[in-house]
Amino acid sequence: MLSYIDYPGDRKIVTNLAELISEYKLFPGALASTIVMIGRVEVNDDYFKAWVSITGNRRIVENAYGEIWSYIKGVSGDSDIVSLIMRTYEESSDLTDIIALSNALKLFLGFNIYDLGLAVIYENPMVVLNGGRVELRRGKTLLTKMHLMGDLKLNTALILQSGSSKKVVDWGNPGVLPASNVIGDETISDPAYTALTLNMGLVSSPSSSELTLLTPQLSTGTCMGQIVILPLTLTSDMIKRLVDELRNQGFTTNVAGISIMDAIECIK
Repeated sequence: MLSYIDYPGDRKIVTNLAELISEYKLFPGALASTIVMIGRVEVNDDYFKAWVSITGNRRIVENAYGEIWSYIKGVSGDSDIVSLIMRTYEESSDLTDIIALSNALKLFLGFNIYDLGLAVIYENPMVVLNGGRVELRRGKTLLTKMHLMGDLKLNTALILQSGSSKKVVDWGNPGVLPASNVIGDETISDPAYTALTLNMGLVSSPSSSELTLLTPQLSTGTCMGQIVILPLTLTSDMIKRLVDELRNQGFTTNVAGISIMDAIECIK
């Protein structure tokens, strides 16, 4: 297992489920700031207890728990998980439920919302706090709604991805990502959203053993194999640990400081 808790003051790489659950017991809110990179571990009830303690949406959490077990036992399939995602999106008023569901799928089944050809996009909170609003329309929009993120109510959209054969691995978001926008003269953007707007497919699971990890920490680099978008908040030490963990799991890794635009050119 490999994940990253992207919570200010408690950012860390976590490599086993026991440590991850221990973090959630200390601070359940860390669950909403987790990005699961590599999962498929045994189902742990404490994950769902932490989830329900954050949003209080017990029925949504119980439905997710039951559907995940049904999938593991072979009773349900991908279409049932898509239906679960759509129900959760419609029924919940809190974006945390969508994030927690996507992470649960990745942890216990090995795939998340992206790998089912979907994505959830939301208004960038920084833009909303500065008075900017946007109605999200990107590709084939399946559902739209306003969801809470903390105290903010944001426009969100559940979309069907383009189906491109060219895939970028997004380990910077848990299948739920902020849309790009502008504050004054400054563009607030996420590399994964840029890839999405260029009709690249977003996935959470690499299909290649060769990976190029995109990072703003370096000023130059080259790309090889599959492009992986990393969280922007990773420090150099964290990236080194991530590289070591990936090599232990059989990946050949290259760390590059090229932009997402240059990276996409590498795989066109």
